[in-house]
Amino acid sequence: MKKLMSIAKKASTALAALALVVATTSVPSACYHWFAQHIEPEKLRNLVNNK
Repeated sequence: MKKLMSIAKKASTALAALALVVATTSVPSACYHWFAQHIEPEKLRNLVNNK
């Protein structure tokens, strides 16, 4: 049982480290996709505002 708990502890530590790496590498691209504001054409802006 001790051996099984030791393996589980090592696996959970590795999983947490992997999750941290994935999260830190995906943050810049996620910020770009969520917050990038494209320039909209003036005619489209006027059409939306006039409705």
